[in-house]
Amino acid sequence: MRLFYAAYRNETDKLIRRKKYIVFLILGIAICLIWAIGGSLLSDVIGRNIGLFIVLTPTPMGVLPFFLQVLLPLLIFMGVTDLITTEGAEHTMKAMIFRPIERWKLYGAKLLGVMTYVAFYLACIFTISLIFNQTMGRALSFIGMWEAFASYALTLPTLAVLATFAALIALLGRSGSLTMFILVVLYMVMSVMPVFIPILSELLFTSFLGWHRLWIGVRPDASRLMHMLIIVAGYGVVFFVAGTLIFDKKEY
Repeated sequence: MRLFYAAYRNETDKLIRRKKYIVFLILGIAICLIWAIGGSLLSDVIGRNIGLFIVLTPTPMGVLPFFLQVLLPLLIFMGVTDLITTEGAEHTMKAMIFRPIERWKLYGAKLLGVMTYVAFYLACIFTISLIFNQTMGRALSFIGMWEAFASYALTLPTLAVLATFAALIALLGRSGSLTMFILVVLYMVMSVMPVFIPILSELLFTSFLGWHRLWIGVRPDASRLMHMLIIVAGYGVVFFVAGTLIFDKKEY
């Protein structure tokens, strides 16, 4: 456990120390600020009469879909590409696999490092958007704040599944830029496919990124919730096990 924790801290530090992840966080905060200012200006001019105020209100729940569908997947793709594909291409992975730690633990530490930064990013976005909402929009009640917090927390399991998928693809890549391109294309294809093949909305794991709306809103029956949990957990286990097997046999 001590070796795993040391590897986890090392992988997390790699992400935190890189300037582009700090820039990514600043970009997220800037988006929340622009969203808040835009919502306030439109509400003062024309918003309240035609509903634009509701659309652009800078509540935590208002900005979450954009981050969940666009920026957070990109952040995950960047993280796994840097920690897996790029390190393999630059031959820095050799130094790590020779350390006295099992490969599957090292692989898990990389994934956990990415998800730690994602959780930190979500916490920052939630806090900033909540502050902007309480000062510039319609202040949320305690129940509203709790539901928003729970929604953010519920996104982590599905984002973790996306991370295991991205890591699996990153193991097969030889170039960081090419891996990022493939991941973005695959994500876009999987996001669009349910539009043309509706049944895939119940099967593809990317369709469950917004499942917090089901838990916080009008809950479906228990059988459907169990069905979603099995699908999400199944994808996560399959992607993680496949990734550890490939990582264990891969030569660097």
